[in-house]
Amino acid sequence: MKRGVAGLAGSLFIGGLLIAVPPRVPLDAEAGSRVLASAERLQYKVKWLFFRLGTITASTDRLPGSGDLYRTAISLDSNPDLFFISIHNRYEAIIRLNPIRCEAFISREADGDDTLVTRYIFVDSLKQILMTQQMLPADTLVREEVRVGIDRFFEGASLIVLARSLVHRDTSVSVPTLVDFDLFPTDITFPSTVRSVSIGALKAPVRTRELFGKADFGGKTIGGFSGDFKGWFSDDIAAIPILAEMSITLGTVDVELEQWSREGWEPPLVPSKP
Repeated sequence: MKRGVAGLAGSLFIGGLLIAVPPRVPLDAEAGSRVLASAERLQYKVKWLFFRLGTITASTDRLPGSGDLYRTAISLDSNPDLFFISIHNRYEAIIRLNPIRCEAFISREADGDDTLVTRYIFVDSLKQILMTQQMLPADTLVREEVRVGIDRFFEGASLIVLARSLVHRDTSVSVPTLVDFDLFPTDITFPSTVRSVSIGALKAPVRTRELFGKADFGGKTIGGFSGDFKGWFSDDIAAIPILAEMSITLGTVDVELEQWSREGWEPPLVPSKP
């Protein structure tokens, strides 16, 4: 239960994913460069009913001298007040903006005294993804596979970058999702609808653009998540994720922005009526 409950809390942000996007939706560097900013720091609280399950922190930094490469780091930490959860997981990715895609991904998921390490590496020249899992500290190889014929791939962080770049467009994408080394479809719709969203960190509502979708993992889950989800991103150039709702076995989990640090950015608030 420990890994399952915590995993479902952050699944929208941290699941490993592959994506196939219709030609009418260009994945160009311009859109990605507008939403990404070096030294961006975001913190989210994860809630189920009245319980705070944990905290997600996400940071983004440009790789020095790399041009269009960024490193993202996401941490998922369970609420220490909940005795039945003890999770401290880390996820890192290298994201390229031209075209938008993930170049490399590594996750470290604690399970008692052991840590499961998963790596995905994209080899552009061979159109391959190298995938491995090992258990530490025993350094035991759990799984190793190569997937061929792949033009690009996305894990959770780079998928969020893609969503941020598309949320102002009226379009949809079909996303083959990598779950336990298998591919399953996830459909995401960007209706370009403006919504007012309230969060606990702000007294006034935030002006956002929404997305919604459905994941079908063939009976499998990412930490308990497999079903409908919704997201609301700030209606500005940054397109910061403000709120997400995900359907899980237990009901609905909310992931809500509570702290942020990005040069020159504040949430676009809805003006109060006179």
